[in-house]
Amino acid sequence: MKRIIPLFVILLFVGLGSLSAQNLEKPRSGNEIRLKDYTVTVAQGEEIDLQMWVVKAKKYNLVVEEPKASGKEGINFTFKQKDGMEDPLTYDMKVKVDASTPVGDYLCILKVPGKGRSAITGSTIKIKVVQND
Repeated sequence: MKRIIPLFVILLFVGLGSLSAQNLEKPRSGNEIRLKDYTVTVAQGEEIDLQMWVVKAKKYNLVVEEPKASGKEGINFTFKQKDGMEDPLTYDMKVKVDASTPVGDYLCILKVPGKGRSAITGSTIKIKVVQND
């Protein structure tokens, strides 16, 4: 009985730790974009930093172009690939909302162009623009 309680406590902490971790499991097929948060709130005229991962299903080198984002005019994305991160490909992503962008919810599409087995399933991110105080 004395051994079961510490084991239970250890398993509880391991389980709670995995709940907050980013899901970077390999997809069954194809390659996918993963984000930590698929909905973010940004004030007008502000910029936030996020991370984006490209997770591949198989062990091969991806030949991809620079990531692209499409959405509302006034919401701008910049991407910078982290050096030395091959599996998964990791990008630092900045989202900047212009001060003139109206308050509201906007859906933006993220893409990483690639061909053949380097094709990547796109993803969406919801940007909630709030008034800057």
